[in-house]
Amino acid sequence: MGKVTDCLLSLIAKQVNDKGIVVWYDPEKAYTKIIEKLSVPETTVLSFEDSFFRLREQIEPFLEFVDDSEKPKPDCGVPPKLIVYIPKGRSDTHYAMVEVEMAGIVLEPGAHPWQRNTRLRVIAEQVFKKIAPDSAVDIARQVEEGILTLEELDKLSIEVEGITTGTVKIIFGTASAVDVALDFAASAEHDEAILAKQAMPELAGLFHSDLGIELEPEADPVTARKTLWRAILMTELLSALPEEARPAEFSSMALPDRPEHVDKVLHLCNVWRNRVDYRKAYIEAARATESELGLSGLDLPTDKLIDLETFPFLEKALLLCADRCLLDGSPHEAFRLAQERKNSFWSLEEPTNQLRWALVENNAHILILGERIRAELIKLKKSPEFFVHAYTEGKNPWCLLDTYYRHLEGQYSTFDLGLGGEHDELEKVITRVRQDYTKTVEHCVEAFISVFEASDFEIKDYLPHGSVYIQHVSPHIVGNEKVAYILVDALRFEMGRELAEGLTDEFDIRLLPCIAHLPTITTVGMAALMPGAENGMELVQAPGGKIAIGIGSSTLKDRAGRLKYFEGCLNKKIEKCKLNDLIKPSKKRQAKIKDADVVLVTSQEIDRRGEEAEDEDETRLFMEEVLDKLRRGIRCLVSLGVIRFVITADHGHLFGETIESGMKMDPPGGITAELHRRVWIGKGGKAGEGFIRVSASQLGLGGDLELAFPRSLACFKAGGSTAYFHGGISLQEMVIPVILLKPKEAEPHAQIGRAVKLSMDKPKVTTRFFSVTATYTTEGLFTAEEIRVKVAVRARQKDAGFAAMSVYGFEEGTKEIVLQKNRPNPITFMLSDVGDIKSVSVHVLDAVSQLELARLEPIPVAIAI
Repeated sequence: MGKVTDCLLSLIAKQVNDKGIVVWYDPEKAYTKIIEKLSVPETTVLSFEDSFFRLREQIEPFLEFVDDSEKPKPDCGVPPKLIVYIPKGRSDTHYAMVEVEMAGIVLEPGAHPWQRNTRLRVIAEQVFKKIAPDSAVDIARQVEEGILTLEELDKLSIEVEGITTGTVKIIFGTASAVDVALDFAASAEHDEAILAKQAMPELAGLFHSDLGIELEPEADPVTARKTLWRAILMTELLSALPEEARPAEFSSMALPDRPEHVDKVLHLCNVWRNRVDYRKAYIEAARATESELGLSGLDLPTDKLIDLETFPFLEKALLLCADRCLLDGSPHEAFRLAQERKNSFWSLEEPTNQLRWALVENNAHILILGERIRAELIKLKKSPEFFVHAYTEGKNPWCLLDTYYRHLEGQYSTFDLGLGGEHDELEKVITRVRQDYTKTVEHCVEAFISVFEASDFEIKDYLPHGSVYIQHVSPHIVGNEKVAYILVDALRFEMGRELAEGLTDEFDIRLLPCIAHLPTITTVGMAALMPGAENGMELVQAPGGKIAIGIGSSTLKDRAGRLKYFEGCLNKKIEKCKLNDLIKPSKKRQAKIKDADVVLVTSQEIDRRGEEAEDEDETRLFMEEVLDKLRRGIRCLVSLGVIRFVITADHGHLFGETIESGMKMDPPGGITAELHRRVWIGKGGKAGEGFIRVSASQLGLGGDLELAFPRSLACFKAGGSTAYFHGGISLQEMVIPVILLKPKEAEPHAQIGRAVKLSMDKPKVTTRFFSVTATYTTEGLFTAEEIRVKVAVRARQKDAGFAAMSVYGFEEGTKEIVLQKNRPNPITFMLSDVGDIKSVSVHVLDAVSQLELARLEPIPVAIAI
């Protein structure tokens, strides 16, 4: 027997001597083997086997105090010496032994005082505190986790007694193998002392006995350290693989094999990786070992790697696996991988990995939702109202497909593709996903046009475009409520949905789907938002040939005309401005807004960039900026006294793959008043199978003009963008948001006692992507549990980059980030301008007030171009 068993027997013997009868419960069945050999002088040992009735029958004689003649027994004053062992929990016996317990004492795990506590962890800790105090806590942990049994503890107690660790303890301040190994692996600080005191043999002995790691006793510290790195890291890697999957070339590598040793090394590896003060050394060791052993070329079973964070190559292997899942038709598996790995150690250490996982996540979203939409299209009732409902409502509306795709293209536009073929699979995935998105949208467009035409181009039960002003703006003006009417050119419904979601903390919000007036072009859509549009509009040809809209006696053909008309309709103080005017309003502008009854804001950024920009990536990035500008503009207006907001659009848009020549068709011809990719307006001309011809009156417009719309995603041969379109019939072009906002009462404590701490693991920025951790902390009571912030990267007082993502709380559309109290949030930044920048600064701003909460500067920049 060993020291742990001796300690246990000593504890039991003392209780028997003191109390006589001992009822010993063992719910963990830790002592089933020892009970068979248990021998205490002059003591009977009884064990429960299958029946409490039989056990009570065996106990009964020990509780008798009179003989057969009913005379007291000679020894009736002396309690019998009896141990009753029950390998169950006390409550599991339904207290069948309560009478026996009353006559003696109970031993069980967790009992008080400690002398009655038979929990194996407690006994082991008592023993090892005496013979190996530095290892006691770690050994107790392994017992608690079920790694060490009583027999193994006895064996270990004999082994540790023979180990000399005096010199090691002098050098490292501890003789705990785990702590010493951590310190030695992470730093060369003690190398001189090890050499001076000739402590290498002692160190090797400690690692051998406690960790199962073999070091050469005569090795120098530098060589020994690399051997230790290899042993720790490869133990974690190989222990995760089944024996048959372990590479043959590592079969002869000397690594720990006893379960208790392997467990300690796994624990050691995890602590090393995650402790801030050891992190840098871990990264160096992992990269050096990976390179030395050529691990990046290994072909390992990826299903066994999901929980591993040992080496950088594992992240790349899993990313490649996710890409192949997407290509092979397993998007759910790819999504699961992304969820598991996007915040892994190497994703946070190498920000490009985090961006890659975000791409995987969005690619999977698109494929999964696209498949669902195509299946639902087959079963959906043939009415346009059901299409609009599916597109806008429910937990996962169809419009999310457009959001995911917009985010994907935005993320992909910032990603630097490697030139050595390392991202070949990613490029294939992007091509596949773009095709899948286009296929889904095309199916939707064709099905929607079919039911829309069958319903005589009418959609019931949803807000008509021409009723937005009369129903949602006019009542505030009549009620003398200061209102902002914000008209955003080409704001698609899904973009409005995302805009609204980011304002829920600050506003009471209603988001309404609205049906844009056909044709979905700016001239028609913006006019439909004017006063009087509810009484009808006329589609006319203005002097010079362009299309215009007649409302009553007024003809509206451009922004200037619409603004003049709007002002003439109201007997109120009106301030007209563009969205950009609200980002940094002049004092004069602020005064005018404060004095106004109605603020009319227009934004043409999305449509202008979409139609005019030659670079699609630039257009996509700019679209994301518009959502941010809208939130900032709205918050600015709140500060200037606006209490009601109505935000809407003239039309939506399609923005997908570039159309090929086969998707372009000739327009009807005849007299052409105006030609766009998605609509022809004019008179006469020919009919065609690829498009629908309708009169203006069929669309609820006055005038004698005719219109033609493509029946699919096809376009007319016309000038303009080859990827961004509007004017036609589709959910993306026709369903627009109407967002109604009312500011909430400001929480008085929200600004008090807040602080954000910024930290950066690396000493400088060496690539376009880098990571900074932001932690929101508070002081005092009644502080907010989370805050919404905006972050900026600046160089020479100008913006030099942006946030690409964060571990949590990141909003792709606006780049705003939610920080939760005391929860660090690593943020990945991308430098947009590397030029001759020598340093940058990172700033954290309150999203609402724009007050600076934190700053990190200067951050050196050294990027090899």
